[in-house]
Amino acid sequence: MVQTEAPRITRINQSPRTARILGSYSLIAMHSWFLAKLGLPSADGSVEAIVGFAALTGMIASIVFFIGTYGVMANAPDAMLDERELADRNRAYFSAFKYIVAMTVLGGMVPEFLAKVIGFELSVGVMKNFMLLMFTTALVLPGFFLAWSAREEM
Repeated sequence: MVQTEAPRITRINQSPRTARILGSYSLIAMHSWFLAKLGLPSADGSVEAIVGFAALTGMIASIVFFIGTYGVMANAPDAMLDERELADRNRAYFSAFKYIVAMTVLGGMVPEFLAKVIGFELSVGVMKNFMLLMFTTALVLPGFFLAWSAREEM
C-alpha cells in the first residue's frame, strides 16, 4: 500500500500581529504612493524618490504578505481548509470584492466627473498607476482581512 502525503504549501509563517503590520504597511504605502504621485509635479527630484521608495517597499511588502500565512490561506484550495477557515476566507473575499468594486467605480466615475465638470482629464500614466494600485490591493486584501479577523495565539 502506497501512502501519499497531503500536498504541502510553502509559506512564510507569520503571526496575526506580524501579518496585520505587514498588510497595513503595504496597503498604506501603495495608497499613499498613488495619492502623493497624483499631486506631484512631474520632476520633483527628492520628493519623487521618497514616493518611489514607498511604492517599491509597498510592492515588496505586498509580495511578502501574499506568500505569508494569511496570503496563502486566502488562496489555498478548498480541500486544505476546514469549514470555519473556508467561511472566514469567503467572508474575507467578499469584503475584498466590495472594496475593489468601490475602487473600480471611483476609478471610472471620478475621472469622467473631472473631465465633464471642470475640464480636467487624468493622463494615461495616472490611470496606469491606479491599475497598479488596484492590483496590489487585490493581492493583499483577502489575506489582510483574514489576518485582522484571526485571534492571537496565546
